[in-house]
Amino acid sequence: MLDNVRMSARKRERAAIWPGWHSQREVRRCRVLLVDDHAIVRDGLAALLALEPDLEIVGCARGVGEAVDMMRATRPELVLCDLNLPGVTGGQAVQALYREFPRATVLVLTAHDSLEYVRAAFIAGAIGFVCKDASRSELLRAVRRAASGRRTVCGNVWESVISDWLEDGAASPPQAARELDAAAECVIRLIALGMPTRQIAREIGRGVKATEKFRTVLMRRLGLRSAAGVTRFAIENRLISSQELDHMLSQGSP
Repeated sequence: MLDNVRMSARKRERAAIWPGWHSQREVRRCRVLLVDDHAIVRDGLAALLALEPDLEIVGCARGVGEAVDMMRATRPELVLCDLNLPGVTGGQAVQALYREFPRATVLVLTAHDSLEYVRAAFIAGAIGFVCKDASRSELLRAVRRAASGRRTVCGNVWESVISDWLEDGAASPPQAARELDAAAECVIRLIALGMPTRQIAREIGRGVKATEKFRTVLMRRLGLRSAAGVTRFAIENRLISSQELDHMLSQGSP
């Protein structure tokens, strides 16, 4: 009893000297749910984040179904989720969480750093994207930015996004998909989905050389310099859906 009185007195003294002072117990803690199918990753993240006074780990889930149950029970403010989980790939895990909890905040943590995965995550609704090889400081920065409602990516991904924008985005004039005819839309879709030229030729009923020429002229007209640029154009103009992109990513997953 006497100890409690003394502790309260010390708190009042500190508050009088420094009005902005708060004890660690008074720090507002963000409730975080971890979702990853690898136990060592879940345990490591939980141990790391639990050291932070402003973060509280409310659960660790192995898959989407378990994550949904835990979200119902714990009401986390932030979900740190792997992009590829058992039974789902690409942005499907994020989409599944948002279907159940539309107001959730999901930060993706994944071993994949390609721009296709970054796009899939953000199209699905994720607030941020962090690679598993990011440093501790990068991860904590991303978690805190996401918890405050700000979009975030780790350094490696940011460099890739900037490089891609400089290569394709800045040189690409705006071009609405409605200005393309049916053949051009079909070719753009197939390129974006990773289909080789020979197969595209069969789909549109032309020879391989004629298709190669048509593809080259079309990309030049749209100001697109790479397959990644075509994919972005197709997504932005709704020529392919996020489900088709998820399927493409799952086919290319290791």
